[in-house]
Amino acid sequence: MFTPVRLGLRAALLGLTLLLGACAGSPYDSTPQPPMPAPAPRAPEPSGPIIAPPPIKAPSVPRAPATQKSHPRYAPPPHVPAHWDNSLGVYVVEGRDLFYRERLYYRWDGDWFCSGRPDGPWEPVAPPSVPTGLRNRF
Repeated sequence: MFTPVRLGLRAALLGLTLLLGACAGSPYDSTPQPPMPAPAPRAPEPSGPIIAPPPIKAPSVPRAPATQKSHPRYAPPPHVPAHWDNSLGVYVVEGRDLFYRERLYYRWDGDWFCSGRPDGPWEPVAPPSVPTGLRNRF
């Protein structure tokens, strides 16, 4: 029978043998390895200062003018001369304090009012229903 000390010594010896056997590589891989290719020659390091080319400036994107005759998505108001104002996001009716977008005229008279025609009848409108740029102006 084995004593605990002898059993521990055998277990340690067996573990050491397995560990060394694993480090030795696989005995089944007997194919010769091809020789390593020679490293590619490196370019010599520059001895003087490195001059970086100037940064390339991307051409600026042309911005739409603040006002223009019409907008590609929103139709101009019928029967009234107006121009599109990009900052407000609406058509501004010329000669009057009226604004137009999507078949509605808007006017400010202490509160927002809207109408389907430039001469009224005017109905109160909630501020969230007024186009954002126009609402933020007043």
